[in-house]
Amino acid sequence: MDYDLLFIGGGPAGYEGAIAAAKKGLKTAVVEMDLLGGTCLQRGCIPTKAILHSVKALKQINDFAKIGVRVEKFQFSLEEIERRKTRIVSKQTRGIELLFKQRGIPLIHGRAQVTGVNTVMVDGQKEITARRMVAATGSRPAELPFLKWDGVQVVSSDQLLQLEAVPETMLVVGAGAVGLEWALIYSYLGSKVTVVEIMETVVPGTDREVATILKNELIKQNITIYTGTAIGNPGRGEKIGLDFKKGDKEWREEFHKVLLAVGRLPNTAGLFADNLPLRLDAKGFIPVSANLETAIPGIFACGDVVGPPLLAHKASHQAMAIVDFIAENKPVAHHPVPAAIFTFPELATVGLSEEQALAEDRKVTIGRFPYAAGSRANAIDEKTGLVKVVAAEDHTILGAHIVGAEAGELLPLLTYAVTRRLKSEDFKDLVFIHPTLSENVWEALGEIGNFSIHI
Repeated sequence: MDYDLLFIGGGPAGYEGAIAAAKKGLKTAVVEMDLLGGTCLQRGCIPTKAILHSVKALKQINDFAKIGVRVEKFQFSLEEIERRKTRIVSKQTRGIELLFKQRGIPLIHGRAQVTGVNTVMVDGQKEITARRMVAATGSRPAELPFLKWDGVQVVSSDQLLQLEAVPETMLVVGAGAVGLEWALIYSYLGSKVTVVEIMETVVPGTDREVATILKNELIKQNITIYTGTAIGNPGRGEKIGLDFKKGDKEWREEFHKVLLAVGRLPNTAGLFADNLPLRLDAKGFIPVSANLETAIPGIFACGDVVGPPLLAHKASHQAMAIVDFIAENKPVAHHPVPAAIFTFPELATVGLSEEQALAEDRKVTIGRFPYAAGSRANAIDEKTGLVKVVAAEDHTILGAHIVGAEAGELLPLLTYAVTRRLKSEDFKDLVFIHPTLSENVWEALGEIGNFSIHI
């Protein structure tokens, strides 16, 4: 055999799993048809957060007058924002390449197809053998049946990543993480942005209370948002026109550009040879066991290709869990997966929402603490927000949801609580630094355990 373990795909799952395997002494390689880092580094998480950092500066400049600072004139440069984003992505890509060299992990360029239990064909020419394999080929943006990309008027998030010009008007179809982050970016860059979502709330599936707060704050930032609204009948000319329908109300609008942010599809077409005893599900995802093994023993899959949630951190942790299973026969643990949206304000969530808990006929206790009651939030003028904790009757923490400044940074403690099934009282004697936003978390937990002070 050429390798003990072969990862197909060099995204977060593939490259982090390969490094973890190499550290355990497994002879490991990665097959990747593009650059290391996958969608997250090359076209998603990292470049969008780099752009959002620049855009956040524009927001702060607009807010300066409220804190006693006046800026008379300022400019921004799309070219400089674009160059900075590219530098960041390139630096991190080189960093992963260096880690591969340090660990002796070969990077094999090309498109892989699994042709046997232990064999992979790269670009239809080079055969590689491995005792075990992990399919981690990620996902790609989805289109709508009646609305396809043309790369000019109708684009995907991948195509939008190159900041060449700011359209006068933009429609974002889909109010999930991708749609809302890009809506915010282009709104602050100068577009008149409209978001349309067929579900009744933004960030469908998220706790409704925190999602509503986020929606209202985005509206305040000059983004038009239609929820519970369908679109159809596209017409293309100098601009693209679409029919809108919400309940009994119907109207038509035109836009210079349309971003489709309607979900993602797994990159599994042609991944497995037809003669192999493995069948994809109806949506193209790979069915796996509790230990993330496919129907073919010794061939595993993880990340986006095994289904929602389609998140980079889920993918990398699954890959490392597979390595532990292979190297140590340690069963894969399935922990709650947190998620965040890096809008202004941020939204972060883990575990059960209030609606999900009630749908399961659970009797719940809710702890809430508004940012407006927090010392640090007032000091830094970040008063919009809420920490919300969902707990069982015995105060075991079932879920946590934060909308507000630094929500993504505040959530890990609550993720740990949900994962370890801790109770709110377990945090009563944990000392938080004052003044910090993290005190908001303690206060929300205190609302459940009856030890809060400022609410």
